[in-house]
Amino acid sequence: MAVEGKVAKVLNNNEIVINRGRIDSVRHGMVFEVFTEGGEEVWDPDTGETLGTVEDVKAKAEVTEVKDRLAIARLQANQQMPLGAAGMGDMQEQLQRIFGQMFGDDVHVQGFGMNPQGQNDDDDDLESMIGGPLKDLSQVQVGDAVREVRDTQPRKPGRFG
Repeated sequence: MAVEGKVAKVLNNNEIVINRGRIDSVRHGMVFEVFTEGGEEVWDPDTGETLGTVEDVKAKAEVTEVKDRLAIARLQANQQMPLGAAGMGDMQEQLQRIFGQMFGDDVHVQGFGMNPQGQNDDDDDLESMIGGPLKDLSQVQVGDAVREVRDTQPRKPGRFG
């Protein structure tokens, strides 16, 4: 059975702490995928029936240190991007996805942070407009689910069978 748990702490942009450790059979080098529980429901366009849910895997992380009740894992390359590294197009795309998750797919983000003349418009604070702090749902967060990624490729027989 695959090891499952949660992100207990985000140490930095590259490392997380998982709430499972040696007593849960976690080993150095294990790979986990990080995702939000529940997933997105998928509907059949022909019948309108639900087909089930698809989990949005945010990242994969490899265990670098194991203790009895926790493990530290390094997020694999290109899985987690610090906010400052995103260009305006990327930021608008991320905001569109966040707003779509929060308010529905019919909400569109256009020209965020600029007035029609292309100048910064600090009068409209986005967080005050929606009534609270923004949370980037694409980033790994405390409470995200983790699940061991199993190697599904058949093993080649070695010298010892």
